[in-house]
Amino acid sequence: MVEVLVWWVVFTVALWVLLSLLAGRAVNPLGVFLGVVLAPVAFLVAAVVVGFLAVALGVFIWPLLVLAPFAALLAGFLAALFVVSALAGVDMVRAFIALLLATVLLLVLSGLLWHSPLPPRLPLHF
Repeated sequence: MVEVLVWWVVFTVALWVLLSLLAGRAVNPLGVFLGVVLAPVAFLVAAVVVGFLAVALGVFIWPLLVLAPFAALLAGFLAALFVVSALAGVDMVRAFIALLLATVLLLVLSGLLWHSPLPPRLPLHF
């Protein structure tokens, strides 16, 4: 559980640095923190609402049943991106680029950590 918390803190800091670099000014770190916290909530709400509406309309227009999962995922992604960009105070294109760069940066760091030797752990009992 600690590893997830460390990853989340590093992701938030990396996103804040990248958003500040792309915006050309220092963005609000509290806004970035709230954006990272509230983006999954916005994703879930938008995906459920759009998915439900697409399935409900798919009863009458059957091609919507095929497009319902894609529409729900797209709406969820756009809602999460809007929350991050609105709370950070940057436009959605810069927020998208910063999210991509932060994700790639953490993927590379995770890969390096995975392939690096770790020191032996201390025993839990004495």
